[in-house]
Amino acid sequence: MVEFVTKVSEDLKRDIKKVFDYISKSFSLPKQVKVNLSFVDEDTIKELNKSTRNIDKVTDVLTYPYVELKPKARLNIDDYKYDIDVDDNSLTIGDIYICLNKAKAQAKEYGHSLRREICFLFCHGMLHILGYDHMTKAEAKEMEEMQDKILIDLGITRDIAFKSGFVTIVGDTNAGKSTLINKLVGEHVAIVSPKSQTTRENIIGVYNDDNSQIVFVDTPGYHKRKNKVDDEMEKNIENATLDTEIILMLIAANKPLVEQYESIDKKVSDEGKKILLINKIDETTFEKLYPQLLVIGKIAKVDEILPISALKGKNCDVLIDMIKKYLPTFDHEMRYFPTDEYTDKNLRFMVAEIIREKVLLLLDDEIPHGIQVVISKYDEESTPLSIFADLYCEKESHKAIILGKNGAMIKKISTMARKSIEALTGEHVNLQLFVKVRPNWRNDNAAIREFGLHFGE
Repeated sequence: MVEFVTKVSEDLKRDIKKVFDYISKSFSLPKQVKVNLSFVDEDTIKELNKSTRNIDKVTDVLTYPYVELKPKARLNIDDYKYDIDVDDNSLTIGDIYICLNKAKAQAKEYGHSLRREICFLFCHGMLHILGYDHMTKAEAKEMEEMQDKILIDLGITRDIAFKSGFVTIVGDTNAGKSTLINKLVGEHVAIVSPKSQTTRENIIGVYNDDNSQIVFVDTPGYHKRKNKVDDEMEKNIENATLDTEIILMLIAANKPLVEQYESIDKKVSDEGKKILLINKIDETTFEKLYPQLLVIGKIAKVDEILPISALKGKNCDVLIDMIKKYLPTFDHEMRYFPTDEYTDKNLRFMVAEIIREKVLLLLDDEIPHGIQVVISKYDEESTPLSIFADLYCEKESHKAIILGKNGAMIKKISTMARKSIEALTGEHVNLQLFVKVRPNWRNDNAAIREFGLHFGE
């Protein structure tokens, strides 16, 4: 039985007794066995830690076993048996102290109910009393699996406040949108280069954790339109900002902030939440940035303003928490994508984008923007993986530059791309690149469709 030293609500008392009864039955404890449970404040548990463990800190739970118990087997929870000699009178086998305020803070941090957190801590304390510990990784894994099984079997779930939704990233070309989505998702979702107009299509990157899924949409950068592809890219941005919970407006810290903000603000929808991100703070100084932040803070019609460095990851964790604050809350797990998928694009698309990324990095400014990469062969059955790709450009003179003297440039592009593709696929790759000319293809609707560019209607 559980002896409640401090007052507990009847509902919580009932749940704690369920945990105790489940453990007692699973571990064959005699009916006369009992534990004392106390809820204490931070000062009390800190003093207990100091006096009994020589640790000057506040912990969530403390356990003091009265008898030494050793599990006979470590295979399945049903195999755990204990021999305890008891008299007719009940035998107290331990005391458990739970810091209530610490439990409340952790319940909020993990996104579940206080009821679930307290039952978890009590279960954790009971396992300590029964001789289990988490001093090594193996022991910690064993305790974690047992705790999960006990609480799941009893239906004491996390009662998740699950956050989920779509977040669109917009900004001028080369503002760092692709770098940001790659950093947030933790995968190479979008290609990155110092050249403008790197991203052509909307690309989805998916962030997952235990209590949320954030679907980021990386859009092409705003720039002066010169052809039909540019027109369609701007339509893509407009479509992405219409059906989204949050718009991240990305501007660069090393350029005038007000001018950038006002330019973007004219182009985005008035609906939904907006977060203004001041990116590339690693490329300027606080002295230069601070006066501009004071001005932008007064004029920007947004819900939040956050300076970040996508490249360095500065404040990216703060951004995730900020986004979650504004996302819809569900009382169940609501994921738009499986947890093992981090983008909506397939490998053929990713490979083509990797090749184009290397072209952007190695060639002069004008030529790369007139290049489209089309995968003509992707043979997963071959060893090594066989990939053939056509690089379409708009002029014969461009073709000569892409090939380079004696094929030196195309060989360099191929070598760099192959290494990145092998890192993506995890296998050796035979990559063959072919350069072809398709005059003025960026103004040719048939060519745009043929090359597989997926623009919005």
